[in-house]
Amino acid sequence: MEARRLDNLYFLNKKVAMRELSPLLTEVLENAGEVTLTITGNSMLPLLRHRRDKVCLVKPDGKLKKYDIPLFLRADGKYILHRIVGVKADGYVIIGDNQYLKEYQVRHSQVIGVVKGFWRNGKFISCDDFGYRVYSRLWVYGYPFRRGYFWSKQFFVRTIKFLSKMFASKMTG
Repeated sequence: MEARRLDNLYFLNKKVAMRELSPLLTEVLENAGEVTLTITGNSMLPLLRHRRDKVCLVKPDGKLKKYDIPLFLRADGKYILHRIVGVKADGYVIIGDNQYLKEYQVRHSQVIGVVKGFWRNGKFISCDDFGYRVYSRLWVYGYPFRRGYFWSKQFFVRTIKFLSKMFASKMTG
């Protein structure tokens, strides 16, 4: 998936489209509740793993801060869970941990909830946990190196594919 998309969720062990679950999710969060979701997609790797980790969402308590992870609704109708890397007057600058392109001007009105913590291998990790806070800051500070990392990775994969095709054609020819 291109982004941390939450288009389909499992609700009471049934796969449910996020757009159908959204009114219930919003109502629970508005009434000071918490919602636990199993995430899908790879855009928040290595922090959150596709269909393995769960997040606990709560209603945002005022303006969000750098390093918060909101669930928001894009203008195209997709539900996205990414990290805030900047707070501007006109909105938030957001990016997935496993991405290198920032998304600008995500307005506070688009935010549905914010991650309070997550479950990794059955253990709850709070976003207030010291180790998590260190991780999130290091990951955001490492952003400038991500583009080079992704470019190198793509170059390596393409080179391997090219070489394997070349050797395969020599072996058959």
